[in-house]
Amino acid sequence: MTLTAVYNYMKMQNRPYSVNDVVMNLFNEHSKTAVQKAMDELVKKGKLFEKVYGKQKIYCVVQDSQYNTDELMRIDKELQSHANEIETKYQEVMKEVKEQETLLASLKSSLTLEDVQKEKIVLQENVQQLTHKLDKLMEKSGSEDLQESKRKAQENLDEYSREYLKRKKICVEILDCILESYPGNKDELYEEIGIDSTTV
Repeated sequence: MTLTAVYNYMKMQNRPYSVNDVVMNLFNEHSKTAVQKAMDELVKKGKLFEKVYGKQKIYCVVQDSQYNTDELMRIDKELQSHANEIETKYQEVMKEVKEQETLLASLKSSLTLEDVQKEKIVLQENVQQLTHKLDKLMEKSGSEDLQESKRKAQENLDEYSREYLKRKKICVEILDCILESYPGNKDELYEEIGIDSTTV
């Protein structure tokens, strides 16, 4: 009978336990519900007493009157220590649960393997199309050396930049000469002539 098994175990061990502890220590021979009912019955009969620590209920055998106050205080401290240990384990489990829930949510929002494989096929098709397009462009350009074309374009750009700077310098010098006898300021002169001041 569960009642007898639970009481004998609690009396023999003579230390505090939760319902889960007793179920496991009895090698799951009795269900948690049966053990809980047995412990509640033993509390009613005065053979066990319970203490509540947060969300945990801890049970201990009622000691004979021969135990002194020091022994009872020791048992109470042991109860408190056991409850704290269980609470710490509970917090650790809850932390792990939250981490796993976060990971699960992340995985749910990610692409599935099937989606990734489909995306891979689409990207491979795009690469093939672009490669084909590039081949056609290379055919149209004939045997022209693209590096040589780039070099020539850069030379032309450098030449035009030098010419632009020379002409800009000449323009600024002419405008400075005009400003010496102009009645207004530089901005007014630029506006009258139609010159964008940001380019000079």
